[in-house]
Amino acid sequence: MKIFYFLSIFFLTGLSFSQSKKEQIEQLINRVDSLNQVLSTERSASSQKVSEFNATISNLESKISTLNATISNLNLELQTSKADASSKQTELNSKQQEITNLQAQVKQKTDSLALVLAELEKLKPTPKPVVSNNTANQVTLTGGYKSLKIGTQTWMTENLNVSTFRNGDPIPEAKTEEEWKKADKERTPAWCYYENDPKNGTKYGKLYNWYAVIDPRGLAPAGWHVPIDSEWTVLNDYLGDEAAGKKIKSTSGWDKWQTGGLIIECSNCKSWNSEYRKKTACHVCKDTRDSGKKTPIIEHSGNGTNSSGFSGLPGGFRDYYGSFSYIGYDGYWWSSTEDDTGSTYYRNLSHRGGNLYRSKYYKFLGLSVRCLRD
Repeated sequence: MKIFYFLSIFFLTGLSFSQSKKEQIEQLINRVDSLNQVLSTERSASSQKVSEFNATISNLESKISTLNATISNLNLELQTSKADASSKQTELNSKQQEITNLQAQVKQKTDSLALVLAELEKLKPTPKPVVSNNTANQVTLTGGYKSLKIGTQTWMTENLNVSTFRNGDPIPEAKTEEEWKKADKERTPAWCYYENDPKNGTKYGKLYNWYAVIDPRGLAPAGWHVPIDSEWTVLNDYLGDEAAGKKIKSTSGWDKWQTGGLIIECSNCKSWNSEYRKKTACHVCKDTRDSGKKTPIIEHSGNGTNSSGFSGLPGGFRDYYGSFSYIGYDGYWWSSTEDDTGSTYYRNLSHRGGNLYRSKYYKFLGLSVRCLRD
């Protein structure tokens, strides 16, 4: 590199002010070609040194390996024969001293190799920085997982889909109603796919009971954690409270919803969505809704703007009896915060609104998990 700087000063100071621009350009091109040749020569020489050092180190390590084998044989002979133990011990000490000397040579060559590699690294051209025009809500790889920064927090951009704890222990899969109830009764971790279909796992991730969330072996990968209730609040407040849900929901995948038509006046079931009505009959009005006010039907999209980049999806949930509900309609995510009554806080998005709702329920629910960077 000193040669490079010397030549640079030489050709810059050697230029005559009387030369034409064309002549100066031609000389500059010739000088640059000459400098590139010098740089190439230095790189080649450094690479040759690296090869030589590696060969020397390999040879020395081979000698050490041979001497170790000799020492093993000598130790064996010492144990089986005491007649010439003194001479064997002398030879053994000699071999061990030879190994010590060789190891010192290996260290010297290794240190020299490190210096050559450092010089070679200096010769590499400095890479140009990559400038992105999309600095807002830019998805990056953080700890091996897709993530993005929202305010002061860094969130994963997809639901958790792991089947082992951080230490490698498997998380039990509970497919049947009996297995799910047993996990709740014994307060042990469990997971499942929505309707036990792996295709749903690919899109929405796994559903976990709360015992998996708080297991000391760590449900979240290294460097991440399941957010506590107040961390969800930070996200909600940053995105604007009532508008947070719209900004969190993905731009597709959420079912449409309607206003108008027959207005249900039953106090028990008037807030039910159409999916739940298909499965459940109201015990109050017995589904007899012939009377009521009719208004024009207006269809609304359930999708959000995803302006936050969170990409929230309606993964539904699993209840105590092993039933699955609301996929396409609602998304549910655990917090790791327990309420005083023994229930647990979670967050919910609905296809019908723009809020990120805060609720609490029992720990046997199977909900999605979204991780936050430590």
